[in-house]
Amino acid sequence: MTKPIEILGSFWTLGVGADPLGDQRCPHDFRQRVEVAARAGFKGMGFWHTDILEIRRRYSFQQMKQLLHDNGIFRIEVEWLLDWFCSGARRDASDQIRALLLDAAEALGASHIKIGDLGNDCADIPRMTEQFAFLCRQAAERGVLVLFEMLPRQFSRAPSLDDVLAICQGAGANNGGIMLDNLHVQRTATTPQDIVRKIGRRIPLGVEINDGYLATPVKFQDSVVNKRLLPGDGEFDIASFLEAVWSIGYDGPIGVEVLNEYIRKWSLETAATESFAKTQRVVTAARQQFLESRTN
Repeated sequence: MTKPIEILGSFWTLGVGADPLGDQRCPHDFRQRVEVAARAGFKGMGFWHTDILEIRRRYSFQQMKQLLHDNGIFRIEVEWLLDWFCSGARRDASDQIRALLLDAAEALGASHIKIGDLGNDCADIPRMTEQFAFLCRQAAERGVLVLFEMLPRQFSRAPSLDDVLAICQGAGANNGGIMLDNLHVQRTATTPQDIVRKIGRRIPLGVEINDGYLATPVKFQDSVVNKRLLPGDGEFDIASFLEAVWSIGYDGPIGVEVLNEYIRKWSLETAATESFAKTQRVVTAARQQFLESRTN
């Protein structure tokens, strides 16, 4: 008997009212958010650095952890660290967020910190590799993974699976890995076969899904921050993506990360129940298909 698949609601899925291009704080009370997510069926939640600062105005990390655990939420991710490869003022600002995320990850028992290189105009692969290794050493002292989210070329200077693997492998850190978002996998022309052939079982992974359309959008950034769809509402082959990560041994939670301008206006209850139900339906069907393929 296989263990139940846990679903993690990312910050942008459950943080109703937060705007990725504006005020990145969720206006709803932390306790209410956790209780609503738990009632919907989520076993994990994600928290954004700006939002963590806002939550901390009312709740300590200890209180946050207790509320999460009291509601059966044990899978936690914290994000998003940028400019970790920079120097000067940008690095100073990034280091403040780094300290917050490391503290939050350790205190809340988060499995990982999610990072990226959005806005990178200064660091090549060797520089990122060096600085990724340094960040991983700091996170290892807290018992936390660092997952580099692979982004397409419109946003990244490491816009391929080969590039991100080179950074992870070059860093030589056991706690340094990759966050695979099926949207970015789709937009970097990374196939399920690439995932199986290139990653294998050596690199720590995180997995998150959403849906969308196969045609390359004219307004690329808008499609990423405003037009993502809930699983099952678009054209992406989510099942093949999930089967690839399961085939190389991934057994962690499946995150659902949907940035959508309309969902941001929903109630907490609607966002949680709709996102969980649709994600569970897609993941359950994909898992059944995967298990049947293993026995044939």
